[in-house]
Amino acid sequence: MKEIKAVVFDMDGLMFDTEKLWLESVIKTNEEYGYNVPFDTAVECVGKRKDYTKSKLKEVLGENFDADKFRELNVMFMNEDVNKNGLRVKKGLTELLEFLYEKNIKIAIASSSSNKEIEKRLKEANISLKYFDSIIGGYLVSKPKPDPEIYLKSCEILNVNPKNALALEDSEYGVISASKAGMKVILIPDIKLPSKEIQNLAYKTLNNLLEVIDLFN
Repeated sequence: MKEIKAVVFDMDGLMFDTEKLWLESVIKTNEEYGYNVPFDTAVECVGKRKDYTKSKLKEVLGENFDADKFRELNVMFMNEDVNKNGLRVKKGLTELLEFLYEKNIKIAIASSSSNKEIEKRLKEANISLKYFDSIIGGYLVSKPKPDPEIYLKSCEILNVNPKNALALEDSEYGVISASKAGMKVILIPDIKLPSKEIQNLAYKTLNNLLEVIDLFN
């Protein structure tokens, strides 16, 4: 891994346990407000941009479904959980960030969430912005993952050739996106284990972020 000059993190499901938090909030919203959003549909929306989620919910539940209100209630339940229990940080995140920072390896975030949401989550997790040379949210690119645009833009901002950058991802779309950008990809599955075909696109599949450090030693 001596050729790696930058590491680009996905956020939801990779840095923070927000994808499980989202699914828990969907269940609560269904139960307490009488919605009937199928669990499979909620899983399909995990890690996607807000516009995709809105479109998917209307596709499944009809054009009259108030997707904005549903999401508003989800966010309310998510915030209640974070305020009560703190944001769930994935194993090895703080150790990996500190390791890369000390090694002078550039660090970035490339997430489908908005920049505002990313910075909010970092603050909730008490993670300093000092670690990050670039943060690109999903609304700063025209094409979401699995298109490679967000990773190509990250590498451009970092001034690093994609072949010298490592992407850390938990989802199928993320792996495809980084792979198309020409980057090495480490897959750390979260809620859904990607297909064998997607796993084959990854350089390695690991259990947690702590194991990434071993690749540099």
